[in-house]
Amino acid sequence: MTIKKFYRCKKCLMVSTRPRINFVNGICYACINFAERKKINWKQREKKLWEICNKIRKNNGEHDVIVPIGGGKDSSYVAWTLKNKFKMNPLGVFCEPPMFTNLGLENLNNFMKSGFDVFRISQNDQFKKMEKITFIDSGLPQHNWIGLIIVAPLRVAKQLNIKMIMWGEEAESMYGGDNSQKDKVSFRTENLKIKQNHNTIGKYVKKYNLKKSDYYWSNYDDSEVKQFSSIYKCYWSFFEKWDEAKHFKIAVKNCGLKFLKKKQDGAINNHSHTDQKLYSLHMYIAYLKYGFARATTDVSIGIRHKRFTIKEGKEIIKKYDNVFPNEFLNDYLKYFKMSKTQFFKVLKSFVNKDLFTMVGKKIIEKKDIKF
Repeated sequence: MTIKKFYRCKKCLMVSTRPRINFVNGICYACINFAERKKINWKQREKKLWEICNKIRKNNGEHDVIVPIGGGKDSSYVAWTLKNKFKMNPLGVFCEPPMFTNLGLENLNNFMKSGFDVFRISQNDQFKKMEKITFIDSGLPQHNWIGLIIVAPLRVAKQLNIKMIMWGEEAESMYGGDNSQKDKVSFRTENLKIKQNHNTIGKYVKKYNLKKSDYYWSNYDDSEVKQFSSIYKCYWSFFEKWDEAKHFKIAVKNCGLKFLKKKQDGAINNHSHTDQKLYSLHMYIAYLKYGFARATTDVSIGIRHKRFTIKEGKEIIKKYDNVFPNEFLNDYLKYFKMSKTQFFKVLKSFVNKDLFTMVGKKIIEKKDIKF
């Protein structure tokens, strides 16, 4: 169901215009699902994970589970716990994000030094070309990378005969999106396309007459779906209560995780999404399209976990949500090979006129989205 009218969740301040979100009596599904997860028998869920691990553990030195990793707190924690608690031998699959940062590289190297093998897929000219296409066409400046982190683990698992992939949180139901995979131990391969915002890379390959082989790692054909069906495709958040603070402590202590001294423009902390520069642009475009950005996303999570009050959350959102990541502007122009005029013309094309009005070059919020 598409909700066109702009309003915020009564409990967490998430907006009604967020893609795929639903509300019940003014409360978003993310808050409803969060309340339901408090009733889960986590000991029973952990027992289920032990059963799966005992079934597929190889015990011969070969890798027996894939963890899609980025060197950040959550994937580091998942890999570390699978290895040290569940006695598995994880293989990290790392898809280098566009505009990879020095801190991201340092954290990846520290993760490997802490005792993990990593299969790495680096950025190339074709990936950059696709990111520019989807930026201009759909306002999705890291869309090929999103395809990579979905498809690459499946392909690696198939090639190496690894029977389980463990992603982090099941973000759709956790943050208010599609609820179809909620409470699923292993989900159907077809549902991975939900995470690609229903715009698969194949759509752009066909539209722009590109070589399919150049985008092998970021797009799969429907004919391959059955080949992935025997793999346990799991989310850690099914088996253990999702606790980012806990993940952060473990990753810092055991995997060498480092964080920024200064927050990025528009960010409310110094440790989330610090491995790449395009995430900031991705979230700013979400602000132009839907009226929410990085601050609303992080504040809504923080309110559910009682790290912020509603009043505090409103002040943070007012201060940060409309902030353009100016610190990376020159990097964006260089990456996309665009002039400043061309770049901002693309951004302007995604301004939601129901939410904003243009006053000269300024984008002004209409009263509906102001507190």
